[in-house]
Amino acid sequence: MPKISPAARRLAPDSVRERQRNFFDSLAPEGQWQLALNHLNDTRVVIKALDGRFVWVSDNAPARHGLTPDEMVGRHDFDINPDSLATAYSRDDREVMQSGRPVLGKAEVAFNEFGMLDWFVVNKLPLRDRDGGIIGLIATIQKHPGMTHLSPLGGEIRDAVNHIHAHLGEPLRVAEIARLAGISTRQLERRFHAATGLSPTDFIIRARLAEACRRLRETDAPIGDIALETGFYDQSALTRQFRKQFGMTPREFRHTRGNERPARVRAS
Repeated sequence: MPKISPAARRLAPDSVRERQRNFFDSLAPEGQWQLALNHLNDTRVVIKALDGRFVWVSDNAPARHGLTPDEMVGRHDFDINPDSLATAYSRDDREVMQSGRPVLGKAEVAFNEFGMLDWFVVNKLPLRDRDGGIIGLIATIQKHPGMTHLSPLGGEIRDAVNHIHAHLGEPLRVAEIARLAGISTRQLERRFHAATGLSPTDFIIRARLAEACRRLRETDAPIGDIALETGFYDQSALTRQFRKQFGMTPREFRHTRGNERPARVRAS
């Protein structure tokens, strides 16, 4: 049998596209792609239609909102999120679906699996029908690496992070943290940025806000007390940082607790 050269084994571009089209046309509506997207570890995947309603969500997405996957389908971001967050999500959705250009690697705030506000990296890409028209988008949501993946790095960073979390309510000076870690301030800044993508100061602010979120959601303590206990000068300082990072006040966040977030299907 004559040997076939690599060039001869390649299909012409038109033939490749036809094979691809025929392959996807033959897939069952409920194929294995959903199962594959449900096994992306800490990555949430959602598909939305042009009107912004959820068409499909991975199994790990709705738990953040106290819903099942079936209960998420047909809802809109405004049905499950505070208005400030839903407005930002919808603005990006419209940009993707109107321009046809993806939004990649954007850092944004969303609820984590514990019902707390946290930082995530989001990718949004347009979805097209067979005629090339945009009919929606697919989005992936992953935990922001700035707050994770610390353990594989140097012990100095772990020591610094542990010290920060153990003393959130106290004054935290970068020079003192570096001294306790046994390295220079410059080294701490450089290693912290490599490990988290953040400066030590920014990490401290985010750690304090995360703890403030936990207390706002899990306790009825006065907001002023929470501010002082998490290292902010006063309630105004906490509110200023909260609004800057999350687009809402601590009081507004507290009102999103439990089932107080609306869970209605938007009218057509």
